[in-house]
Amino acid sequence: MNRDTDIAVVGAGCRFPDASTPQEFWRNLDAGTVSVRELSDEDLLAAGVEPGTWADPAYVRKAARLDAPADFAGEFFGYSRAEAEAVDPQQRLFLEVCWEALESAGHGARAGSATGVFAGSHAGPYSARLLAATALRDGWPAALGDVALHLGGLGDFLPARVAYKLGLRGPTAGVQAACASALYSVHQAVLSLLAGECDLALAGGATVLEPETGYRQRPDGSLSADGYCRSYDAASTGTFYSSGVAAVALRRLPDALADGDPVLAVLRGTAVGNHGADRAGFTAPSAAGIADVVGRALEAAGVRGDQLDYVEGHGVGTPIGDRLEIRGLTAGLGPGVPAGRIALGSVKANIGHTGPASGLAGLLSAVHVVRTGRLVPHPLFAAPREPGAFAKSPFHVTTEPRALAGAERFALVNNIGFGGNNAVAVVAAPPAPVRAPAPERPVVRLTLSARNDVELDALAGRLAEAVESGDVPLSDVSTGNVSTGGTPMGDLAHTLRVGRRAFPARRVVTVPAGNPADGPVGLARLAAALRDPVDPAVRSRRAASGQRLAVVVPPGTPGADELLGLLAAAFPRRSALYDAVADVPGKAFTVLVGDGMDAGAHTGPVAHLPARPADAAGAVEELAHEAWLHGVDVDWAALAGSRGRRVPLPTYPFPRERYWALDHFAGQAAAPLPPGDRSRPHPAQGDPA
Repeated sequence: MNRDTDIAVVGAGCRFPDASTPQEFWRNLDAGTVSVRELSDEDLLAAGVEPGTWADPAYVRKAARLDAPADFAGEFFGYSRAEAEAVDPQQRLFLEVCWEALESAGHGARAGSATGVFAGSHAGPYSARLLAATALRDGWPAALGDVALHLGGLGDFLPARVAYKLGLRGPTAGVQAACASALYSVHQAVLSLLAGECDLALAGGATVLEPETGYRQRPDGSLSADGYCRSYDAASTGTFYSSGVAAVALRRLPDALADGDPVLAVLRGTAVGNHGADRAGFTAPSAAGIADVVGRALEAAGVRGDQLDYVEGHGVGTPIGDRLEIRGLTAGLGPGVPAGRIALGSVKANIGHTGPASGLAGLLSAVHVVRTGRLVPHPLFAAPREPGAFAKSPFHVTTEPRALAGAERFALVNNIGFGGNNAVAVVAAPPAPVRAPAPERPVVRLTLSARNDVELDALAGRLAEAVESGDVPLSDVSTGNVSTGGTPMGDLAHTLRVGRRAFPARRVVTVPAGNPADGPVGLARLAAALRDPVDPAVRSRRAASGQRLAVVVPPGTPGADELLGLLAAAFPRRSALYDAVADVPGKAFTVLVGDGMDAGAHTGPVAHLPARPADAAGAVEELAHEAWLHGVDVDWAALAGSRGRRVPLPTYPFPRERYWALDHFAGQAAAPLPPGDRSRPHPAQGDPA
């Protein structure tokens, strides 16, 4: 049963090791992929690590790296090279994933909207090294007084940068709760949505540990001896830090269902808290503290412990951390949960500990489980710590993929940060859509736009690949029957219209809707048209900036009222009604309503409409695509009325380049670390969160 306090997860964007999209991340989880690799001598030298350091037998030369972390779509977002290089890659990549989260939700055109942004980040090594390198070159007063480095490196400005570059006008807040920052951000976003401060919220976190250096393992430290995070396993010797950047788009569930948003999962309840003073040390967790926050999250969700199918645990991999977490989870779930009832796992075994982004990695893992109804395999697990106690706990660790029984599925995500910060979310399977799919038409028109023809071709190619691969499953496109798991092609067209920003380079791809018998043939035709810009089904042009629309209806034209009403709804901005063509100003896109009308000397583009078309809605829709090609603003949502669902589609093909200011410092490209211990900048004593 849906509740007014339920929050829908409607979109996501991410950069994790071996995954640059949520789809890649989920495929890796399904396959049990472990993304840890050994650093080469060249990698270590480039990171400023001296050969004598990695010759130490205790030195662990492992990393779970992002693909091209130095690359960024700087020019796309309006940055000069100098500006972009002063911004930490955590902020740069978070900006990209927020754009992708909005587009995947079908809400890419959000400029000026009440969209909130909540996020936290790591104290990144890039900014620290850039500050040190600048100080070595220009002196410390100049480095400390460099405002660009200050704005580009502090987590306070992570969400505000997104709001500024995407034109979002909702609340923004940096949430610094150590490794619990991302899930804390989700909690804050939920509260903001329920308070009515925003109607859509982005929440997430960022950690980019580049350049990667490896580390010297210490017997009294918290880092693992082998460079792996073996969550909950008896053989685990510690944790392993890695990079990750992620964001989710959230909406109130009633709003998301009414608008036909792609609901990936539902946040039934969230809770946050601190473990207080009753623990071994400042960096250590508390079983009682975990139990308290877990219990409050379940209460907020209206879900009992024995209803959970899966717990995505923090799974830090240290002996004390894993033991205390299992005890705290067991107590927080309450009595009456049968032994072994709930599957337990942690994505840290796949990608390592992504610090402030780790809560989003865990949330996306839980979203995947409840959305698909399949448990993912938990890698690097052989036997639990304290086997006797674990056998009596509510948990078991699943090392092979397995389907869950029943349609009502619940998961819990537990996320802990240094200092006793704790955030918990209860996630439920998505409900069935309530909004009707887009109406069937004899032909389907897809609208694509980009800044230029190169990016337009790349966007069309992405969509063609997604259609062919099944990432956009159009298995029954002609009937709109989603019961088979297919997406009606009309909804694909609807999403491109209402869910994307309009750029100057525009394209309309027109293909027949087909029939149920030739589904694969129809998909092949669609993919071929998307890939070929000179296909007869494709029309492309560069839209005029601020193009006006003029509708000419001679006095006394009978029966045009319905048509004029549809036109007024579709073109509410920069449009006007005229009695004669001679009255139309300049090169406006002109619509002549009625039979036998002549454009005369008018120099702008012209379209004709009968006063009483057999299908008025279809005629206006066809006209809208032609007008849109020429640069006229179209209110696609008004044209769609109460039909049409948004579906997840490939996001914009960012033109990314390397932006790495450390390259410019001759002889100190990586601003070498000081001598001594080269472990991650986390406390070595105590047990990390």
